[in-house]
Amino acid sequence: MSESERILVGIDGGEGGRAALRYAAAEAERSGDELWLVHLAPPPPVPGVIDPYTGHAATGHDREIGAGLLERAAKEAITLTSADRVTSTLVRGHAADGLVQMAAAARLVVLGGHHRSGVERIFTGSVVNRVAGHAPVAVTVVPTEWPSGPGADRVVVAVKDCDDAAGLVARAMSEASVRGAELVILHVWEVPTPYDGLSISQRELDRWDATLRQELERTLDRARRHRAAPPTLVEARIEVLRGQPARVIATASSGSDLLVIGRRRHTFPAGRLGSTGRALLRESHCPVEVLPPVLEIIEAGEPTGSRAAEVAAS
Repeated sequence: MSESERILVGIDGGEGGRAALRYAAAEAERSGDELWLVHLAPPPPVPGVIDPYTGHAATGHDREIGAGLLERAAKEAITLTSADRVTSTLVRGHAADGLVQMAAAARLVVLGGHHRSGVERIFTGSVVNRVAGHAPVAVTVVPTEWPSGPGADRVVVAVKDCDDAAGLVARAMSEASVRGAELVILHVWEVPTPYDGLSISQRELDRWDATLRQELERTLDRARRHRAAPPTLVEARIEVLRGQPARVIATASSGSDLLVIGRRRHTFPAGRLGSTGRALLRESHCPVEVLPPVLEIIEAGEPTGSRAAEVAAS
């Protein structure tokens, strides 16, 4: 099995890691991929140095602890998928940087979300944000409580810039296809800040809604011809909503099986995760798949359309 047919699961010993393992095992069952369990033990301790997050001196037993976590995770994994498709790796290194590097040897990275408070939330959240914002492959962040109920048979893709979204929508189509789910293409916009104090008529708002919907229709048409699109037709529905993007998208996630968002394309070297994306990793009610910038593949001579307002997952 090639490295690209592996799903990397970050194992941290918490409930978030267990939720990630359950999600990744279901993905492996659908795709036939290998389940690759990874734990990064902290770098070798410096004698006498206090860990700023725990308030204690490092003990040097992190590898033994990590090995135990991986052993328990592997035992759980083989109850969820075939034992011959489960492997595990224990390495030393900083969690975020190590996972970003190892992601290049996988098709997908799955991490547990952390809805916690205080210093622990800041630390674990920084790891999740960095991996989701820098990995060269898709990263799925799974809420600790997932799954919380029966499947919704709905995949939502949050589109910000219609001109750059065909690849993103095509990937979401594929996710909907393998789940037998409906695809919802969601675009959320709010009145730009300089115009907050002005009176905008309902007619003007409706006209702008209609313009955005037309842009999304063109995006959907391009996505159906994208190389990442599934061979079978997926039922797709377009929703254009007004409001604060992170709040509206998080609400939509509560009735979904998966939320797909993209990193910003026009930043070096591989895009970045904006403030709305980081908020969704904390607040989404369903797993969030974050894609690195996806190249647009459209038919020769196909117009790209006019640029819509930047309004959703930034």
